[in-house]
Amino acid sequence: MSNRLLATWKAWMALPLSTRWAVIVWFALIAGVTGRVATSKPTSQTVIPIYLVAGERWLHAENLYAPIPEFDVYRNPPLIAACFAPLTYLPPKVAGVVVRLVSVALFLWGLLRVRRRLLTELSPSQAGWLFLLATVLVIPSFNNGQVNTLIAAVALHGVAAAYQMKWWQAAIWLSFAGWIKLYPFAIGLLVTLALPWRFGARFLLCAVAGFALPFVLKDFDYVWEQYRDYVRYLGDDDRTYAPLSRVPRDWTALTRSVFDWVPTPTVTKVVSLTVAILFAALVYLHNHVKRAESLLLALCLSGIWMTAFGPATEMNTYSLLAATAPIIGVMYSPQPRWRMALAWFGYGLLAITVMRGMFPDDWKFNVLGPQALGTLLLLVVTQRSELRYDSNIK
Repeated sequence: MSNRLLATWKAWMALPLSTRWAVIVWFALIAGVTGRVATSKPTSQTVIPIYLVAGERWLHAENLYAPIPEFDVYRNPPLIAACFAPLTYLPPKVAGVVVRLVSVALFLWGLLRVRRRLLTELSPSQAGWLFLLATVLVIPSFNNGQVNTLIAAVALHGVAAAYQMKWWQAAIWLSFAGWIKLYPFAIGLLVTLALPWRFGARFLLCAVAGFALPFVLKDFDYVWEQYRDYVRYLGDDDRTYAPLSRVPRDWTALTRSVFDWVPTPTVTKVVSLTVAILFAALVYLHNHVKRAESLLLALCLSGIWMTAFGPATEMNTYSLLAATAPIIGVMYSPQPRWRMALAWFGYGLLAITVMRGMFPDDWKFNVLGPQALGTLLLLVVTQRSELRYDSNIK
């Protein structure tokens, strides 16, 4: 036994320092959050009860989008309520732990797939940094059980499968992102532009199938009514003039804090659509380069759009960048040096906001727009350089 322990210790010490720290921090994060969920009230610092209520309402054919006392409303398509229905048979704490562990396990697996398939030129030390830096941005959604971690996870799996030319697998993964919330279909659409004709038809079929599946599971009239309520809710969900603690945390947070200008809903929608078209054009113009580069560009730009320009950005929405921001930080050439500094400053703004969120009245800081600014800096780095790998990160 002692020889095995000694061999294990030597193997552990042979790993890069960044890798060892990544393992320690991820273990501490998972253990800490799991322990908190197991020992606190089922309704403490969590949105899982919202999904469980939606699951119960699905089982009993009740209105999914009716107000939930003491909680926010359910904001996802009917299929997600159906997915949570089996978890309603578990104790709330157990269900909360299961959802979190599945999400983070899929995220780590997806990040590992991307590292092995698309980021092959990264050194073991750089790969350790990639996993270590991802922990900070995962914290908000992982802690309260939001689905942003799951969306980031399936995006990683979808991109990795697309690189391997496993078209149906990629289509299912990336459709799943859109089934969770509509706007993550942006990931699949950009990947379609990166891989024209080989992926798009499968993605479209899977996307439609996901929205048709609830009609198979429940009465047609009930499901149709839920979709109507969902569309109606999306049209009414406008927080432009809400109290500051609830206003969007996208690019408009910067205009509020810097210029004291509140863009109208029409302006924000026009900007969002315009940026989406520009990002689509950028990905399409790069689909002649190596498949890994075009897919990584699609992944990065979709994450930036969903957060800084998306339709429903909250502080925790930036967990969607848990993999994207570290990838941008480690994969771009440090020449000129200001580009690398800009990438790390952008990541730093995202990380600082997460840290500030652990203390009271955090909205007074994040309403100033540090996350949006950090994301825009990452966008500048993405567009001012070619995809390369920084061998200077140790």
